[in-house]
Amino acid sequence: MSVLGCRAHRLASAVLLAGILPCASQRAFKISSSACTLTASASSCQVAAAGDAALQIVFNANAATALTLDMSSTTTCSASGIVCPQVFMVTSDHSENVVKLSKCSYYKQADYSTHLLTYTFMNVGASSAFAVHDDHNVGRAVVPPGSIRECFCHCSGTCATGTNNRLYCTHISTR
Repeated sequence: MSVLGCRAHRLASAVLLAGILPCASQRAFKISSSACTLTASASSCQVAAAGDAALQIVFNANAATALTLDMSSTTTCSASGIVCPQVFMVTSDHSENVVKLSKCSYYKQADYSTHLLTYTFMNVGASSAFAVHDDHNVGRAVVPPGSIRECFCHCSGTCATGTNNRLYCTHISTR
């Protein structure tokens, strides 16, 4: 191997190790101090306070229940004060429960169609999975107990039209 090739190999190794070893940056999301408890399907669940970005959701109906959050609405997130939920910590009591994000390309009431927005769904419950939907009413991810799914939102076209927003979710889990 030439000296130049060896240096390139060392540089590539250093870059690889930098990605593996702990670093100074860390994503952190403040957990809402109270949970949104659902005994029936709902279209709002605002219990977050300024600074909260992880929303706790408890499905407690013992039946198929849906929470539909319009991410462009002031009841879900505000342009000032209330942080839009980016992480959803869910306790599910029925395998047909759904967390649906409508107009997922909005953040603080602004169209973020030039960005990919990331949402994380955690099932912190012990008994039942739940599904993640977008405006197409299609299950984009199933989140079993003890699992995490990450979804990216992409908008093609006019983002105020719900069906132009779509979630693309990972299906890898440690469980």
